[in-house]
Amino acid sequence: MKFLLSLSCLLSISTLVAQVDGAFIGGTPEPMVLSIAPPDSIVNFPDTEAQYPGGQDSLTEFIFMNFILPDESMDIEFNDERVYLSFIVEKDGSLTNIVVEKGVNELYDSICIAVVKLMPNWIPAQKDGLSVRSLMRLPISIDDAIIGTDIGDFSEEDWTEETEEDEARKFGNGHYAGFDVYFSQFANEFGDVTFDQNPYWEINQMKSFGFNYNMFDLKFPIAGKQLGITTGLGFGYQGYSFRNNYVLAHTADTIFAVQDTVFNFTKNKLQVGTISIPLLLDYSFDKNFDKSYFIAVGVIGTYNYGTKQSLTGTYANGDEFVNSTISAFNMNRWTLDATTRIGYGHFGMFISYQLNSMFKTGHTVAVYPFRIGFNILFGI
Repeated sequence: MKFLLSLSCLLSISTLVAQVDGAFIGGTPEPMVLSIAPPDSIVNFPDTEAQYPGGQDSLTEFIFMNFILPDESMDIEFNDERVYLSFIVEKDGSLTNIVVEKGVNELYDSICIAVVKLMPNWIPAQKDGLSVRSLMRLPISIDDAIIGTDIGDFSEEDWTEETEEDEARKFGNGHYAGFDVYFSQFANEFGDVTFDQNPYWEINQMKSFGFNYNMFDLKFPIAGKQLGITTGLGFGYQGYSFRNNYVLAHTADTIFAVQDTVFNFTKNKLQVGTISIPLLLDYSFDKNFDKSYFIAVGVIGTYNYGTKQSLTGTYANGDEFVNSTISAFNMNRWTLDATTRIGYGHFGMFISYQLNSMFKTGHTVAVYPFRIGFNILFGI
């Protein structure tokens, strides 16, 4: 009996194994799908990046329209600070995991997060024709968000460079530091270049030139890097070439000139050494200094630290002579010029007009120098 029962069990197991083996060998196995990456992972290199619906201009407008400061914080200073955000654009375009990677302060950081949360669904990134999750980074300029301007497209490299630049340079890109070369002319109190009663103040403008070496400038931002107040320091030389053979003379309270009828001067110049400090309202039409038009208007204060008249001529025997007279000549030590400077990138031109007379009041007629020139700017 035990033998029959054992034989029956053995036959049953053999039949079952044969059936399974036959099903595997005789049938076609279904393909197995292996997941290369988790279905919810972030795709770092999609075929097309996620984007805000309507493009960059629409994104800029949305941030500007929805960046709302509380009433108690309306008294703010503009200094081009940025909040750097990152977030995930899901497959359906919704935004999750909003993080402040580099913030400004608690108020601005929270407003930027709130603005991102208000955004409509983005157009998700695409990989092999399918929507995928992707990580996005977005810098928001506080100035731009408040007063309205553009927010540029930033790559990973730009992100790092922008952050380092903001931390390293708080000032700069003013339009004063560099070299100025100019020609000068004298004007009387009526704006005329002729001096009928005092012809010794008439100068040859083509021979009356000067130059400035403006060592550095500082641009204090008002609205980002584009609008600011620029100041700096410069050293210069001014040369005024008199038309006729006049030699300057002065007493304690007057200055005049005596015409020399013996010698014919080949050079007759009044030379002035200067130190100048500007105060300019400086505006660039673009944040890129090298590729931007600019305009700067304001005043330049000048200290005249040294003055002399240089005379060059020839004696009757043919010998040349050079005579110099060093004197203050009753000049105003401190002068103030109104100026306008315009240009593109590192090159510009300017015009300036001295607001106070060259010489002390009551010592001679009013003499107002004005200058036209060009400059090469450092852009630092």
